[in-house]
Amino acid sequence: ELCERRQPVITQELLASVVADLSRDGRDVHEEALQLLNAYDTPRLDYDTMRKQFTLVNEQERSFFGEANDKADMFAQRFALVQQRILRQDLFRPKLVTADGRSSDGRNVTHAITPVESLLGRAGVKFLLGMITQVEEGRYYLEDSTAQVPLDLSETQVLTDGFITENCIVLVEGEMVDGTLHVLRMGNPIVETRLDSRETIGLVNSDLFHSMSTMAELDKLGEQEKEHGPDGMFVIMSDVHLDKPGVLEKLETLFEGFQEMDPLPIFVLMGNFCSVPIARDGPKAVMANFDDLANVIAKFPRIASQGKFIFVPGPNDPGMADILPRPPLPKHFTSGLRSKLSHVHFATNPCRLRYFSKEIVLTRQDVVHKLRRHCILKPRSSEWVQHTVKTILDQGHLSPLPLHASPIYWQFDNALRLYPLPDAVILGDVVDQYYENYADCDAINPGPFANDFDFVVYRPVVSVDDDGHTKSDVEFSQIMKE
Repeated sequence: ELCERRQPVITQELLASVVADLSRDGRDVHEEALQLLNAYDTPRLDYDTMRKQFTLVNEQERSFFGEANDKADMFAQRFALVQQRILRQDLFRPKLVTADGRSSDGRNVTHAITPVESLLGRAGVKFLLGMITQVEEGRYYLEDSTAQVPLDLSETQVLTDGFITENCIVLVEGEMVDGTLHVLRMGNPIVETRLDSRETIGLVNSDLFHSMSTMAELDKLGEQEKEHGPDGMFVIMSDVHLDKPGVLEKLETLFEGFQEMDPLPIFVLMGNFCSVPIARDGPKAVMANFDDLANVIAKFPRIASQGKFIFVPGPNDPGMADILPRPPLPKHFTSGLRSKLSHVHFATNPCRLRYFSKEIVLTRQDVVHKLRRHCILKPRSSEWVQHTVKTILDQGHLSPLPLHASPIYWQFDNALRLYPLPDAVILGDVVDQYYENYADCDAINPGPFANDFDFVVYRPVVSVDDDGHTKSDVEFSQIMKE
C-alpha cells in the first residue's frame, strides 16, 4: 500500500512562536500585562433570577438614547445583583431547624427577607431588601421586584457606615402601620469580596477582559505576575489644570524624576484639564493647553517614545454633556499629544485596566460632595471619606445617586457597576488625597494636582507570597512649591 504523505510536525509558524517566546523579556511581558477596557466596550454581567444563573453579555448595538424599558432594566439588574449577594449571606440563608427551634448547625434561626408585596396583612417587624425611590415629591418609597411601599423615616436608626440616598439599595427592619412601613433600622447591604464573588459567578463570567477564562491562563498570569508584577507602577494625577500657571512646570519636574526608571511607570492623568468650563473662545485655548503638555513631554524622548499615558476626562472637560459614562477627550483637542506620544490612550470615564490578574477601575467624579448633598439620613459620623468608599463598594456601583444628581446612559449602566469588586478603584475627586482598603479593595483618591501638586504612586503588586496572595502599595507624593 502506498503510505500517505504526512505534513511536517514542525512548521514555520510554530518555530516563529517558539522563538518569540524565548526572546521575550520583562518589557514584552509588561506590554501584554496591561489592557484597557473602555466603558462602551465593557461586557454586561446579567443575573437571571429565575434560573439563578450569571451570563456575561457582549452587546454589539447599544444606544445613548434608551427607551423606558432600558431604565427599568437598569434598576432591575442593579437590584438583582445585590439581592443574590445578600441571600447567600449566612444571616439570611435558610437552615434546617430542629424541634427546639435551633438551626442544624447550632446557631439561632436566620432572618427571612420579606418581599414588599407580602407586607399587607402581616403584623410584626419584618426584614426587607429594596431600593429607595421617590415616587411622589418629598416622599420616599421602598421598592423591590414585587411592589413598592411608602416609608416613614422619622424614627429610623442608621445601622451601618455609609451614605443612604435615593436609588440606594438598603436592608430595612420595620413594621407596617396603616399602609406605611415605619422603618426602625436601615443600612447598606453586606459587602462581598472579589474572591467570594468570583467563586460564585465562575471564572468565565467574571472575566470582563477575556484574558483569563481558564484556570491554565489564570495560573500563567499568576506566574508572570509573581516574576514581573513588582516592577510596575502607576503615577496617577487628578484635576491637572493645564491652564493654571505652574502646572506644566511641575509636570516637567515630575517627568524629569521618572525618566530614568526601567520600566517606565504608567502615567494616568485625569480631568478636569481646565480650571473653568470652556467659554465661547475656549476650544482654541484648550487645544493650546494640550499642545503645551505635548511639548513638555517631548523634552524627555524616552518617556515620549516608550512611556504609556492614559487620559481620563473630567466633568467639565470637552465632549458630550456631563452624563456617565463620558466618552474620551475629542480627537480635535488632542492631536498634538497623539502626534508626539507613541503610546497614548484616551479613555472613557469610567474605564477599566487589567494589570496581570489585577482589575483597576478609573473614574473622575465629585462623588463625596454629591453623596453628602443628597443623603436622606444623617450618617453615624463625620468621616466622609470612609462613608463614601463604603457606600460605593457596598452598593457595587460608582454612582449610587439619584439620576438628576448624576445622570447615566441607561444602556451603559453596567460600566459603572462594581461586581465583582475590582482590586482597586481610583476615585479622582476634588477632596484631599485618601487611601482606604475595604473588603480587599484599594480605594484611592490622588487629590487635585492643581492645588498642591499632589499625586499618587500606586503599585498593584509589591510582593507575592507562596499561596499567590499579592500585596499592593500606595505612596502619596507631592512636588514641593518653590
